[in-house]
Amino acid sequence: MLTIRNLKKKYGQHEVLKGVELQLQQGEVLGFVGANGAGKTTTLHCITGLERHDDGAIVINDIPKSHDVKYKKQFYFIPDTIQVFNNISAYDWIKYVLTLYEVEDKGKLDNLIKAFGMENSIYKPMGTYSYGMLHKMALITAYTISPPVLIMDEPLNGLDPLAVVAFKNCMKEYIEGGGTVLFSTHLLDVAEKICKSIALLKDGEIVLHESLEKLLQEGNLEMVFMEKQAYEA
Repeated sequence: MLTIRNLKKKYGQHEVLKGVELQLQQGEVLGFVGANGAGKTTTLHCITGLERHDDGAIVINDIPKSHDVKYKKQFYFIPDTIQVFNNISAYDWIKYVLTLYEVEDKGKLDNLIKAFGMENSIYKPMGTYSYGMLHKMALITAYTISPPVLIMDEPLNGLDPLAVVAFKNCMKEYIEGGGTVLFSTHLLDVAEKICKSIALLKDGEIVLHESLEKLLQEGNLEMVFMEKQAYEA
């Protein structure tokens, strides 16, 4: 489904990614965790094309990153900070993005707008939106498109309780439909409730990729995380 081999990235002389190896299977919900500066966001940016990697290979559904447009239609990315055109309504923006993915499903879009409580604000300019509202808009877009892979950087940031419930319900439906999720988070309790597996990035390398079920046999996720972070520190 999603395969990363020997991914390397430098900024000047600083080697951020030192040969990241990761493979996600269809239907996997992978929580991507690690300390600040470990390289999580850089990894996501390399996967999604926001950054050029220096070495290695990234493939989704047997389509390499070099096959630009075809590759990008295999995923949808929600970054931690969402940049928008301030004067465009969220509804018009979502409709535009759907055309890029060749998706047209007004019924599904309307249902998601309602689920995330955006009926009264979806036609307003995005420049008037709060941080949380921008994330709702992005999640509505993502679940309407329903691509093979969803990639998210801290997707629950800024969400109100209603939106968190909608996020979980939509995630369940998306996975049951064959979707695959990679999301970065600092919230280990959230990862513990949502993920099927966990990958830990430390100093630019994956030091752990294991099913949540197996990890929880060792204790809670916070305990496992602290032990792995301390190992060979």
